Amino acid sequence: MEPTLVLFSGLPGCGKTTLARGVAQQFRIPLFSKDRVQRVLRDHVPEATGMDGYHLMLDLAEEQLGLGIPVVLDAVFPLMELRQVARVMAARHGAQWRPIVCHYSEEELYRRRLEERVQYTPGWTPLGWEEVERVRTYYQPWPDGEALALDAVEPIEANFARLVDYLR
Repeated sequence: MEPTLVLFSGLPGCGKTTLARGVAQQFRIPLFSKDRVQRVLRDHVPEATGMDGYHLMLDLAEEQLGLGIPVVLDAVFPLMELRQVARVMAARHGAQWRPIVCHYSEEELYRRRLEERVQYTPGWTPLGWEEVERVRTYYQPWPDGEALALDAVEPIEANFARLVDYLR
């Protein structure tokens, strides 16, 4: 795969990490997950903030892109400002920009699946429904057509197939 910045965004528990891990494995490219970065910061830099986790992820991604290596970022990316930093970084390195936004179109299914989701990061407690509601208050939606939108109501295999087509 040529240099590409694949950015997964969306509210907590919408399948971002599952899909991001699948992309990283399928294409054999580095993955930086905010949960993992934030867990290390929590354990070793107690004064670090959530924004510090984003800045660290983006810096790690920039190093990969500077080497001509594609990279996957997995985080909520709630603010347009953070997404713009990533987009500009991709352009600066001549990398393709491939944003993905994951969401649920059915609220009740979302709530139920949030309680059953897979935990990929050791020592990190996934966010619950209360946190989803809190993040919704400041999450800035993507403009229509600006990112590949994947609805977690669809089977994971169907979303992954759409994602692979988008990345090729």
